[in-house]
Amino acid sequence: MRRADRFANISIVHHDNGRGWEPLEPYQLGEDVKQHDIDELLSLIYSKPRNGEALRKAYRKKVPNRQLVDLPSENAVGLKMRWKPPRRVHFDKPWLDLPVNRILKTRRHRAYRDSMVATLHEHGVVPMLAVRQNIFRWALSKYHGDGQGNKGHLQFKLAYGELSREDIPTIHVDLKQFGHVLDQCRRLHDQKREFVAWMASQGLEVWPLKYETFLQEPNRFFRQMLTRLGHKGREEDIRRVLNEDIKLQRVHSGHISEYVENHEELTSTYGSCFESWDDIQTLP
Repeated sequence: MRRADRFANISIVHHDNGRGWEPLEPYQLGEDVKQHDIDELLSLIYSKPRNGEALRKAYRKKVPNRQLVDLPSENAVGLKMRWKPPRRVHFDKPWLDLPVNRILKTRRHRAYRDSMVATLHEHGVVPMLAVRQNIFRWALSKYHGDGQGNKGHLQFKLAYGELSREDIPTIHVDLKQFGHVLDQCRRLHDQKREFVAWMASQGLEVWPLKYETFLQEPNRFFRQMLTRLGHKGREEDIRRVLNEDIKLQRVHSGHISEYVENHEELTSTYGSCFESWDDIQTLP
């Protein structure tokens, strides 16, 4: 999204201070955010013609100290957010929260999904879902986490110079524990494929954004994106954007042996987990 926002023909919704790249997430809007708040903001972002003042006013109600960037009417407008209900049901008694929310989880997710798809369909929005085909590398990234086998992300620390690659220690992967992480990634992958197929069945056109293509063929990735959005993907523009610093770095860019001690044992056991998205039906 940060790369795409550098193109003259694309505007990604974020805060006007260059931050807040997930502006409709609960941690930005507050834990009291309701589904109708999300629907209202989405409609204001994607309505044509767009009412910029109404959008700023509605966003200011939830986030008083920050406003969104201007969204030129001639640009393709993108928005990064998770497919996750905006709030949980809270009670005065903490011991009641967990069981009630577990019971209501399926209903909440279904209601959120249906509402989101209806709103996106109404405004002609094309959902783009980031997908990973190399499930092994995805699982290894999750397992590696903060560099010591715990949950966390290192790309921001690397990009801002708080950490160097030499500071990231190698880890010994527990094969059984890694197998659980891999199974979790497989389930998430299968759920995303089912979700894409379901949205297509509801009349939405869906674009999977392949992580591997973005890494290995970034010029092609953005050329295809610009073309599908109805803009010219000029090579000089793409090269310029790709050469600009966006304060992000890929953590696991090298060979697996650089950060996994027992890499031969790991790859011989799990190393061929690749699920192509080329055969997925994404059109209604």
